[in-house]
Amino acid sequence: MKRILGLILTAVFLSALAIPCAAADTGRAYPDFSDVSEGSASYEAIRLCYERGLMNGTSETAFNPQGKLTIAQLVVLAARLYDLQNGGNGTVPDLPDYGEPYLRFYDEGGNEIAAFTMEEIPACNAIGESVFIGVNNEVNDPALPETCTLEIGFKNYNHIKTFQGVKESHEGIPGTMSHGLIGTGYRFTDPDAASFTKLIPVPLHLEKAWWFPSVFYLGSEGVMGFEGELVFRTSGGNNGDGSGYDPEVRLSSDNATRSLFAWLVDLTAGELPVLNETVSVPDVNPDETQDATSILRLYQAGILTGVDQAGNFNGSGELTRAQAAMMLARVLDPSLRVKAT
Repeated sequence: MKRILGLILTAVFLSALAIPCAAADTGRAYPDFSDVSEGSASYEAIRLCYERGLMNGTSETAFNPQGKLTIAQLVVLAARLYDLQNGGNGTVPDLPDYGEPYLRFYDEGGNEIAAFTMEEIPACNAIGESVFIGVNNEVNDPALPETCTLEIGFKNYNHIKTFQGVKESHEGIPGTMSHGLIGTGYRFTDPDAASFTKLIPVPLHLEKAWWFPSVFYLGSEGVMGFEGELVFRTSGGNNGDGSGYDPEVRLSSDNATRSLFAWLVDLTAGELPVLNETVSVPDVNPDETQDATSILRLYQAGILTGVDQAGNFNGSGELTRAQAAMMLARVLDPSLRVKAT
C-alpha cells in the first residue's frame, strides 16, 4: 500500500531526567547526605523523595540542595513523577523498537487494514477537535471500510490508545491548506485534538540524548509535546528551527525556572484535590502570567507556597534541588500539603 507523502505532524512529545529515580516504595535507606542537616526545612522532603526513588544525590554522600536543576533534569523528574502517579514504579522505559508498527488500523471485524512504523507515519491534518490521518494515496478508495479502529502505541512499551475513525478522502487544491494532500484515510474526533497529536512522535536526531527516553515517554502518553510545547516555550518561540537554539545542548545546560516546574508538575501529577479554594498570588496575573493556570492550581492543591511571606511565586526564578524536593514531596504525600491561613 502506497504511503502518503505530505504534512508530518511535528507536535511530538516531552520530558527528561536530572536526578536518577528508582521505584516507588523502594525501601532504600536514606544515606544521610552530609550537606542536608537533619531538622532543616528541606530534610524530610529530600529524604522522602530519595526513599521513594524520585530523586538521588549528586554523589553517594551529597545532595547539593542549592544546586540548580536543568530543564532536562526537570523533564526527567516529571516523567518519573507521571509514572509514579499512574501506578508505575517511577522508571522511565527505554526507547522502543522504531521498526515496530506504531499506528494500526482495524476494521469492525478486527482485521488489520494498514499499519505504519514511526518512520512511515502518513499525512496528518489536525483541525479543531479532529485529526485526519491518511492511509493511502488513492482518492475515494472503495476497498477501505467506512469506519475503523485506530491503535496508537508500541506494544509492550506503554498503554495503547484507541480511537474510532470515519473514512474520508482528500484531493488537495493548490493554494489551500490541503495542497498536496491527496488520498483516503480516516477522520478522528476527540475532545482534545492537541493531546491526540502528541501521540504521534517524529524520530529526531535527539534520540541519542540521555534525556530523550523521558521526552518520548511523555509524548507517547499524550502528556506533552516536544517541539510544539517544550522547545517552543524554552526557546522563547524559536522552536529549534536552526536560528540559534539547539535543544540537545540547551536543555542540558539551561537551568529550569519555577514556572516551568509548575507547568510540568501540573501536567504529570494527575488530579490533585483542592485544599485552598481561594488563592491570591501577588505576582501571578491569571490573564497575563505564563503558566498562571498551572501555578494557581498547584497553590490550590497546597503544593506551592511561594518564596516569601507575601506568597509571591517568582516564576522566572531558577529552581534549586531543595525547592523541587519540597514541592514534589507534597505531591507524593498529601499530609505535607499546605493549607492557606
